[in-house]
Amino acid sequence: MDRRSWYMPVESAAALAQLVDDLHYTTRRPKHEVLAAIIDGALARRAETQKKLTDPPQR
Repeated sequence: MDRRSWYMPVESAAALAQLVDDLHYTTRRPKHEVLAAIIDGALARRAETQKKLTDPPQR
């Protein structure tokens, strides 16, 4: 196990915490497993995220 600190917008941190809590209470899995599953899902969509970050914003 490892502990890290990340800076992010308050809204993003709150949404992530809410998702972890919701999935924890729904699945009864430990929060570290829930967060790992969320991150695994994001990693599986890395190319999509990279495209979103490099494409010009839509207006």
